[in-house]
Amino acid sequence: MPFSPLKFQIPLAAGGIALMAFNFFQHVIPHGKGLVTLDDFLQTGLTPTQYYFYLPLIGLMLLFTIINLSSAIAYLRQLIRWLGNRAAFLEFMAGPPTVAVGLFVPVASLAMTALVFFAPLVFFIPQMSSKMQTLMAPGFGFFGILWIILFWLEFRALKTWLGRPLDSSKLNFVWLLDVFSFGLVSLYGTGITALSDNPAVVSIAAIASIFSLVFGFLLLIGKLTYLLYLQMKADSLPGNNILPAFFILIPISCLYGFSFYRIGIFLKASFQLDLSLFLFVSLVFPYVISILWGLFCLYLLGGYFRKVFWGAEFAPPQWSMV
Repeated sequence: MPFSPLKFQIPLAAGGIALMAFNFFQHVIPHGKGLVTLDDFLQTGLTPTQYYFYLPLIGLMLLFTIINLSSAIAYLRQLIRWLGNRAAFLEFMAGPPTVAVGLFVPVASLAMTALVFFAPLVFFIPQMSSKMQTLMAPGFGFFGILWIILFWLEFRALKTWLGRPLDSSKLNFVWLLDVFSFGLVSLYGTGITALSDNPAVVSIAAIASIFSLVFGFLLLIGKLTYLLYLQMKADSLPGNNILPAFFILIPISCLYGFSFYRIGIFLKASFQLDLSLFLFVSLVFPYVISILWGLFCLYLLGGYFRKVFWGAEFAPPQWSMV
């Protein structure tokens, strides 16, 4: 099978599952300042019921951490070789917007892999936790590289889309993959802001994250408004291979909400501002939207799940459900 940037959805999805398990442990297992580790789990007096529930979850987190890191390395090598073929790259970028936007997936996936490195991997290798500050410099450098690539790709894509007639009949929710990438790179940047003890690193990462968050959020509003407008004018829903892409709004909402929340924490600590309402809204409102949109999608795509999904061939938009 020829290489496609969309293959990076595999480590992206695996990393998301590993990160969900880690975030659960971060909030339920007592630990000191910083990130929770396996040592904290072993030293915590848990009930037998908790052990029966937590141990399979730890195994799941380990499995998907391995899948994320191994597949990211494998696909990164393929991506480098693919980018060496300039003709293939230019042909991909010249394709329809819902195809060319797939080039943002590796950026989002590598940001997810970085989050896995600084969270689930630290959980299983507690020695990394004590050396976290020494890892912040290379982590910050990697964030800077992803940030620059992300904006370069977006400006290049916008130039292409604005320089020729846009076939609105082919647009669908897959077109939001660049918005998703802005959210994930911003989450990585705000993570560095939350973890680093270096004031310069914290400030630069926070400012860069604010830029990517605001840009991505405005892009989301513009694209989502246009897509909803097109859908209301359409005679029917998109094809079955595209329908699962409706779910992509759920992770987008959560990513932006949590990133804005972290930025609010930074601004509150730096400028002694009263941001209680902003912090509440940025954390709760996006998750309310996610739940309501998820229920709406289940209702909207009820026929798809009953009649099509189980017998359908795999289509990349199905990763949106994960």
